[in-house]
Amino acid sequence: MRAPSDYCTYDNLARIRETVEASGLELFEVMRSDAYNSEHIALGLPGRDAEMERLKQFLGDPRRVGIDTTTYAWHTGGVYATGSTTTRGCRTRLFELDEALARPNAYDREYSDDELWANYERFIAEILPVAEEAGVRLQLHPNDPPVTHQGVARIFRSTDSFVRAMGLAGHSDHSGILFCVGTWGQMTGADWSGEDIAAAIHELGSRGHIYQVHFRDVSSPLPDFHETFPEDGYLNMYAIMKALAEVGFDGMVVPDHVPVCEGSDAAPGTGEAFVFGYIRALMQAAETEVAAARG
Repeated sequence: MRAPSDYCTYDNLARIRETVEASGLELFEVMRSDAYNSEHIALGLPGRDAEMERLKQFLGDPRRVGIDTTTYAWHTGGVYATGSTTTRGCRTRLFELDEALARPNAYDREYSDDELWANYERFIAEILPVAEEAGVRLQLHPNDPPVTHQGVARIFRSTDSFVRAMGLAGHSDHSGILFCVGTWGQMTGADWSGEDIAAAIHELGSRGHIYQVHFRDVSSPLPDFHETFPEDGYLNMYAIMKALAEVGFDGMVVPDHVPVCEGSDAAPGTGEAFVFGYIRALMQAAETEVAAARG
């Protein structure tokens, strides 16, 4: 669930949870949409301490109403594109690195990897004890796209960066990852052929660090890519689902950035319904194969 900070009060969250559960569903997480990625915190700008205090105050409410997870990111500019294109006749996001790098800096100076890491280390040291006391898990979304954005480094752009982040948190049960398959698919890997996503799932998931999965495919890793339906990109989505089954992942797997098809305004959710069906089919097949292999 995404909602603005001023809406994420105890009373509102409790009411939403009751509505969701009355439908036979479970409310997995709540995300403050306007503070999902705070430039004040990530860059150490004026207002950083006030934003941290608001975040600390917020963390008390989700757990009180039975919601144990919230999402955050560590990048400025949010998820961005350089244009759009079509995939199987449906509109989808396009990213071209040369065009992105030609854009002017967003701030009056550049921000390096070292600065972003120092600010992150300070952040996690301050916020994690509050989350642990509140009983709320913090799940970190990778940088999308995983490349410097208008003069600001994006440090969560590889599997190794997440291994480092979990280490900074002392491998706490309250610090984990929203594993966005599509963003991992954009990562270059050591040789620009892409990360080994199944290996990343085994490395991170075997320690219980993966809390949620965004299930999305892309045409290729950087420098250029567009988003696709799950069967149309370059990733082996079945191998990814099988890796999740192998590490015993039992969290939420959801569609992400589904291409928008003609007529979807009149029938919203059509693309999402297709992807949900695809996810369920892969999940059943992967779980069956893994169970059979284990005897």
